Amino acid sequence: MKINQMEYFAQVCRLGTITRAAKELHVSQPSVTAAIHEMEKELGVSLFYRRNNKLYLTEEGNFVLDRVVDILKDVERLDRDLKGFVGTKNLIRLGVPLQIGACLLPLLFGKFRKMNPEVKLEIQESGAMDIVRSLLEDQLDMAIVSVDISRQWDVSWTPLYQSEFCFCVAAGHPQSSLDSITFEEACRQPLVAFKEGFYVNERINRQMKECGVTPEILLRTEQLHTVKNLVVHGGCGAFLLKEAVLMDPLIRPVPMNPPMPAQIGVIARRDRPVYSDCRKMLSFIKEEFAGRN
Repeated sequence: MKINQMEYFAQVCRLGTITRAAKELHVSQPSVTAAIHEMEKELGVSLFYRRNNKLYLTEEGNFVLDRVVDILKDVERLDRDLKGFVGTKNLIRLGVPLQIGACLLPLLFGKFRKMNPEVKLEIQESGAMDIVRSLLEDQLDMAIVSVDISRQWDVSWTPLYQSEFCFCVAAGHPQSSLDSITFEEACRQPLVAFKEGFYVNERINRQMKECGVTPEILLRTEQLHTVKNLVVHGGCGAFLLKEAVLMDPLIRPVPMNPPMPAQIGVIARRDRPVYSDCRKMLSFIKEEFAGRN
């Protein structure tokens, strides 16, 4: 079988008709039909059956589709790895949690892209745990996170800089003038927090159990701007990485006592090469944040 035959077959399965697949592939309908017939002849099975002018996969077709999807993923990975190996990939699929992205993304899309206009960035911005899952599923090249790396993940870890979790309140809030605050004191305030999938949520929940406190959490959200709006305008407090509010003059990050340190670093799958573009970006980030170590 040829790669293009498998690609045509996979598109027909995804879109449901030869007409739509041909349009998506920018080829003629007879080309797609011929590719499917050639596959069926070579494999000695029928891949589809037609009912009411619609195509449906046969049992053999479903079996072939599973294998074809794996093969096409391997071909895509080979192409990506080879381009990275010879230094021509010019693409970084990067995962960045919302809080780290608040200060890092302006640097990447500003200064880094100005210095390296040939490099394209594909960013997944979400919770750290969701980003780790995407990395392990090979949907990302690397991720910049603050997570517990003692877990049984098959990833490499490169530390970048040291940060900390703070209790964030609006400027002018009664706690905003404090030099520091204990976790128990902070939990006496109404809070806004992130939903599951965010490492800060996991870290704070663990701390609550250790301290035996059950604070009033008014809202759990996936949006950083919602957290900040409720801190500024709703009188809430929030546990956030210091970087998340560095550019927000209306929010005051109060250090924790004792401190809640957070190591920021890069994770990548051990079985995947680190492309030249990725190494270039890592050097850039290390230089920008050198003073934070």
